[in-house]
Amino acid sequence: MVKAVRVHTVGGRHHVQVEEVELPRPGCNEVEVRHTAIGLNYPDVEDCRGGLHARHTVYTPGSSAVGVITELGTGVLNHQIGQRVGYVNPPNKGAFSEASVVPISCLVPLPSNITDEEAAALLFPGFTAWMALKKLFPLRRGDPIVVNNLATGLGSVIAQWAKHLKAVVIGIVSSEDDVEHAKKNGCNEVVVHRAEIGYGFADEVRELTSGDGVAAVFDLVGKSSFTDALLCLAPKGMYISLGATAGDAPVLNFKDLAGRGSLVISVPVLADYVKNPAELLEGAQFLFELHKAGAIKMEIAKKFPLNMISKALDAMAKGEVGSCILIPPIPDPKNVPHGS
Repeated sequence: MVKAVRVHTVGGRHHVQVEEVELPRPGCNEVEVRHTAIGLNYPDVEDCRGGLHARHTVYTPGSSAVGVITELGTGVLNHQIGQRVGYVNPPNKGAFSEASVVPISCLVPLPSNITDEEAAALLFPGFTAWMALKKLFPLRRGDPIVVNNLATGLGSVIAQWAKHLKAVVIGIVSSEDDVEHAKKNGCNEVVVHRAEIGYGFADEVRELTSGDGVAAVFDLVGKSSFTDALLCLAPKGMYISLGATAGDAPVLNFKDLAGRGSLVISVPVLADYVKNPAELLEGAQFLFELHKAGAIKMEIAKKFPLNMISKALDAMAKGEVGSCILIPPIPDPKNVPHGS
């Protein structure tokens, strides 16, 4: 038996409980991983509300974690018990637990120069940044871009990675208190967007780019920033939605995109960019090399014990914390996962 977060009610505010559940034995090409640190990201908040599930069964959310392999299923040749690994986007989620059974196609071996907690905080936003900047919109030196919401782990990773690629990064933050943080995390310029008083950011971004606009907007906010994001794009620019902390963007007439300069809108899903182990390892190589070189640094704002999941979700939903992780309990030696 292992302790795991379980979602019982779909829709509205998250309804989660920490319960003891029976962990299945790993099957063919699967391993059991005992977690040491668990990633907590905005999609996980939505998942805990049931927003990513059409099903109405009880389930364990969580899309990334780090730990050690404690049991091997049949057919597993290139992994061993005791190996440090991380994983991203397992097909049945399940990371919000003491341990989980994961297909080897989701596993990423961890280099020795990154700690478990750093890796747990970095994996999901790091792979998302790789998807956005290497696969979806490959940046060129000097490209001006906007990154909206530097308070999140994902926003800061994208900004740092873009700076490493020699892009001109304009960060959008919600208060003066966040300006210095944004500058330390890769932004050449920072604009304060106060949506509650109707103060946008498009005019300032246009001014910073001599009226030309930016090549791309990487938006994690959605509804309250959507109009400004489109207004600050240069012709043929791309709006990339990577989250919607303020709610979904409004419906847009396609003719509006053409009339604003042949704009492009993309709503990428990480699972579509890491469909096989080769893609996963490609992303991991980029990510860990940048981390080793110091081009990407992940500041962990808060660590929540797994049994305080409700408090962690509330803080994330309200934007009270930046990058944070969950810490599972130390297992009772009499009740450890299989194979330990």
